[in-house]
Amino acid sequence: WRTANTKSINEAFAAAGFETKMVFGEGDHAKQIAEAQQLIQEEVDYLIILGLQSAGWEDVAKSAKAAGIPLIMVDRKLDLTEDLYTAMVCSNFEAEGQKAVDWLKAQAVADAKIVVLGGDTGSSAQLGRSKAIEDGAKANGWDIVFNQNMKGWDETLAKQAVADLIAAGTEFNVIYAENDNMARGACAARDAAGITYGKTGDVKVIAFDANKWALQNVFDGKFNLDVECNPLHGTRLVTLIQSLEKGETIEKNVYIDEEMFDTATITQAVVDARSY
Repeated sequence: WRTANTKSINEAFAAAGFETKMVFGEGDHAKQIAEAQQLIQEEVDYLIILGLQSAGWEDVAKSAKAAGIPLIMVDRKLDLTEDLYTAMVCSNFEAEGQKAVDWLKAQAVADAKIVVLGGDTGSSAQLGRSKAIEDGAKANGWDIVFNQNMKGWDETLAKQAVADLIAAGTEFNVIYAENDNMARGACAARDAAGITYGKTGDVKVIAFDANKWALQNVFDGKFNLDVECNPLHGTRLVTLIQSLEKGETIEKNVYIDEEMFDTATITQAVVDARSY
């Protein structure tokens, strides 16, 4: 997902003639903040942040504002008041989770026992998707038997967590994995234990992001549902920056449209058309 996201931004910016400096936090929130402050010191024209975590960006935003540098948050919304940023182009993660909750409710799973494999603690993606399933469980009388975040959205950690649950005899019939990779790790643990899952199995698998390989899993009946998180922000950002350069009025807060894909309705053509 992140590879497609990075490629989309770099290609669109290059085509628009923008000079781009892209730096990476490498999974370290403090490092990402330090990198952002360094870019402000370098007097960039625009500061675009794809935040690892939602909180802790106030000083960066205030520094950018004082320097007259427009701050644009992309992909993940940061905990900032509207006066501290110029624009937001993000996914609505709670809405993504609500799509999964609505789908699960429609399946009428008897005595739903849910394993929640969360993403990086404090990221807006984790916060939104977790809130949706936690609220949905309370509203529908579902039992969340395991709810733990996996640092780095890590497939191996997810696999081990599910393997441990199986070894402990924990009963569950729904996996709510907050990204595709963790869903794949959970499936690997069940494969090793001989537990069926997916379209014709005993455990329903819900994933997020909708990478092409994961959509193939949906088509093949391994995942029951995958909710899209679209990484292709490059063209959107170019259009936004060009509007700002022209002094045009922009829409400050934009949530992008995203789909979901059900194993009962997906087609191979949908999978083949995926660009990432």
